[in-house]
Parts: sequence; structure tokens; C-alpha cells
Amino acid sequence: MSVKTTEKVHMVRKAERESLWFLGDLIQPLATGQQTRDGIYIAHYQAAPSSQPPLHEHDDDDEIFFIINGEIAFWAEGEEKIIGKAGDFVILPKGVPHTFQASPESGATWLLILSPSSSFEKVINAVSKPAEYEAPEKGWQIDAETVKTLERVAPSGGVRLLGAPGDLPASHRNGVTS
Repeated sequence: MSVKTTEKVHMVRKAERESLWFLGDLIQPLATGQQTRDGIYIAHYQAAPSSQPPLHEHDDDDEIFFIINGEIAFWAEGEEKIIGKAGDFVILPKGVPHTFQASPESGATWLLILSPSSSFEKVINAVSKPAEYEAPEKGWQIDAETVKTLERVAPSGGVRLLGAPGDLPASHRNGVTS
């Protein structure tokens, strides 16, 4: 990542962003824990249509979304399904089982914010690979190797995997919400 950092200014130019594929989606870190003394992590995130991470829960950090375009469906234990659209701001607090899915028609783009940054950022870094182009990875599907890597690194990143992609929190299974 080409970053201009002085004692008082941190800037990442669009053309110089690092591009990574994380679970097939494009993620471009803008501010990392190292740069913010573990205070916050911010990345530009572009998800393919229907992209959905495994059902999971964060022990240490809140997962925050500012949706730039598209729609994202969010499911959190004990809550109704929520649809976020461009301009919406969503917080999935630590300790709450959740998952989300980018629009099946168009995918979605958002700013991903982790606060504090120290834990889940480790999972992103361990699972990501350099992107060959600035878009979600074409044809990506989760495979056994990726699942093994997630299972190995998630605990050290403060993440509990609770299901596979497509699994919903218990309160949403069979169309039932609490």
C-alpha cells in the first residue's frame, strides 16, 4: 500500500491503494491498526453479487458498515432482517452472532470499519491474497482450504465461526425471527 504519512497526516491515494481478495471480495485497506495504534481499521470493500461470509461472532471488535452503493441484507441474533442501502450506516456489535449478504443482483460497496482494529484485521490479513485486478475475484467459491485457514486463524483474531456461508443465526432459521 502506497501511503503518505507524516507526523500529522495519513493519506492513501485511490490509484495507490493495496488491493486484496478476502473471501473473493475486493478489500482495499485505508487505515490499519498499525497506523491508528489499534484504534480503528477502515477499508474500501467491494462484494460480488450474493457474497456472504460464514455466520460468525466477534469477541473484540464492532463491525461497522457505511454503504456506498448496492444493498446488503444483515441478520443478527435476536433481530429482524435488515436491508441496508446506499448512504446507510450499520453497526454489528461484538458479541452478536451475525452474517450479511450483498445484493444478489448487483453486489455492494461499503466502507468497512473495525473498532478497535486489533483482532479481526488479523483474520483479514491471514486469509487475503493480492488481487490481480480491482474487482471481486471472478468465479470465486469457498473451498476446503479456505475453510481450514479460517478455522485456524479465526480464534487468534477474536472471531468465532458459527456456521457456513448461507447459515443464519438461530433466530432466523426456518423463516422465524425473534
